[in-house]
Amino acid sequence: MFSIRQILVSTLIFAAVPPAVVRGASDTVQYVGGTVKSIPVNSVGWFNLDDAKEFRFNYNGVVYRLPYEQITGTQIEKADVKHVMRVIPQESLIFTHRKRTLVINYTDPTGPGTLNFELAAYRAADAQQTIAAKKAPVAPVAGDSAWWGDKYWKTLRNKSAWDAQAAQNAQAAQNAQATAATQPGQLPPGGTK
Repeated sequence: MFSIRQILVSTLIFAAVPPAVVRGASDTVQYVGGTVKSIPVNSVGWFNLDDAKEFRFNYNGVVYRLPYEQITGTQIEKADVKHVMRVIPQESLIFTHRKRTLVINYTDPTGPGTLNFELAAYRAADAQQTIAAKKAPVAPVAGDSAWWGDKYWKTLRNKSAWDAQAAQNAQAAQNAQATAATQPGQLPPGGTK
């Protein structure tokens, strides 16, 4: 009885451990190439997106840092599919285990560059959204209306623009009246001879 219990417990432990290991492995990120030579190709690590100012990739006890303000764009591409015996594609049937390549484009003082990371598809989408949220916001162009209703309604946000336009219109009306008063032989508006 004791040996059966021992075998049963051992079997349950070994059956439970592999799924936990596989689940932990799906959170890893692999650097598959790019213009950064300081990160060895095929380095395995993880992203640290907690910092508000810089993107971090931790690998082999080393941290690669890239300020969010230098990131110009991100995109998700389908990862290279590995083949068994060069014939059968080895893509996972489970959607959450499918791999995608997160491409991060950036510009630093040395010029433009890219980082290519292979990770689970849902992790790539999360990382892309987080990076987009933490990037420096683009300042609106002067004179460009942020909302289509600004030219129709006066609000607290656009009050100064409306006041400036009203002052400009009043000045133009005064100039028009002064010009009309100085021209002899013209009738005033609505007047008859």
